[in-house]
Amino acid sequence: MSDTHTAHIVHESQVETVRIHGDHHCEIQRDVVELPGDSPLFAVRSRLPGGATRPSVVLIHGFAQNRFSWHTSLRSMSGWLAERGWDVWNLELRGHGRSRKGAHTEQFSDYVEDILRFQASLSEPAFWVGHSLGGCVAYAGAASASGAGTPRGVVGIGAVYRFGRSGPLLPALCKLTHKAPKSRALARIQVHTKLTGKILSRAFPLMDSAAYWAPMSGWWPGSIERELATERMTHGFDWIPVRIWEEMAQWAATDSVPWDAAWRTTDLPVYVILGDKDSMQFPKDGRVAYDRSGSQDLTLKVFNDW
Repeated sequence: MSDTHTAHIVHESQVETVRIHGDHHCEIQRDVVELPGDSPLFAVRSRLPGGATRPSVVLIHGFAQNRFSWHTSLRSMSGWLAERGWDVWNLELRGHGRSRKGAHTEQFSDYVEDILRFQASLSEPAFWVGHSLGGCVAYAGAASASGAGTPRGVVGIGAVYRFGRSGPLLPALCKLTHKAPKSRALARIQVHTKLTGKILSRAFPLMDSAAYWAPMSGWWPGSIERELATERMTHGFDWIPVRIWEEMAQWAATDSVPWDAAWRTTDLPVYVILGDKDSMQFPKDGRVAYDRSGSQDLTLKVFNDW
């Protein structure tokens, strides 16, 4: 497979033994890469030591998350893909993880600009795989992409499309946010969720059981091991830009997203993955990306806990 463009700066490069899942490990070439600019973007590139044998995949984390969404010391989605030959880029959007330095997120369109700019820096079209808000970034980016910024295809995992229209709690929070007085100074505030992550990790057994009856939960009971949850919540909880939440609340209140019209005419391979017990992105809301897609190569998969 082809290599990166020279615009990338490689800060670290080494072959590591990556734990894919359980007792299964694999030797993976991992590079910490920077795409310089006014808002530098960092990614961890993973591939087989002998080189990738399949096209590029860009992984896009969700709201208030970072690279730990896709790689931990106990389980690695990026490593799993790399072992199968993919050239994997675990991207951190501006304001998150390593990409926080020198960057400030003003609005959702900044994230869309990030994925388009990063795609244009690669030497080939990549598949974009986004989780939650990251899936929404992939949808919006694909809908506005052209030329070198066009992906090979898009995968949304629990991805936001129609937002905050289901469940007892999320619609109420969105309505309250939408009706609240707006302030430019307030919108620029960013809240670090690291402390929240530490608290949740320590209370994991209680939180795991509470997910059965809680109106909103980040996981289904028994679906994640305590050690993995602890690492994810301790290292993977990042910054929340208030402005982004205000925009999402507006989407919920108006039942519309800015990229909807363009998405209906975007013909790229699309794979929409949802969970039947997801209380953050309910399946009937998430599947709107499937229902409204203009793709001729379109797949919907709803997982359950059976």
